[in-house]
Amino acid sequence: MSKMSIPDEAVKIFKELKINSSEATWDCHGTPVVLHKYIEIIGAKLNVSIDSLDVIEANAKDGIVSMKCVASIKDRQVISYGECSPKNNKNAYPYAMAEKRAVDRCILKLANLHGFVYSENEIDDKAPASKPKTAEKKVIADEPTVAKFIDEMNHEQSYTEFNTTVKKYQGAMIIAKKDDPDLYNEAKTKYELIKANHTRNLNVQ
Repeated sequence: MSKMSIPDEAVKIFKELKINSSEATWDCHGTPVVLHKYIEIIGAKLNVSIDSLDVIEANAKDGIVSMKCVASIKDRQVISYGECSPKNNKNAYPYAMAEKRAVDRCILKLANLHGFVYSENEIDDKAPASKPKTAEKKVIADEPTVAKFIDEMNHEQSYTEFNTTVKKYQGAMIIAKKDDPDLYNEAKTKYELIKANHTRNLNVQ
């Protein structure tokens, strides 16, 4: 199957959103796959609201992360999950990948595209060869201090221990934010989730 074999229902929805389905998708062994940037465009066009994004399971050491996303459009709400493990992911950003998968699934559901097409993040390891992967990015992704930061942060840390860890890696985060946004966002996502949990606990106390 080629891109031209996208289900008619999906093609109609793309047209209604004024998106070129041929540009927005690619053929992965017979499966129509939507590029992530176009899913973000779809979400923006539909005014999708991400109501919540929570970590259900997390094991940074083993690269296992599961996230739950709740999203809505006006009075319509959907729930979906993003799972990431060595079995279905080979990149260095399990948190970011789990988040993208959960959010992308919700957007596709709200756009009534789920089941007709899939997000490229669902089959990230099979992405087109033309997808940019520079040598510079690989070097930054292997930078040990940022990886240690992601690994050291965990929900079992006390509020003081967590803040100490954050301060320890501030320099590494500054570098990652400039040189590798994906790695930076991976660390930032985990940081914000743990920080939010600490904030809720402090408010309860």
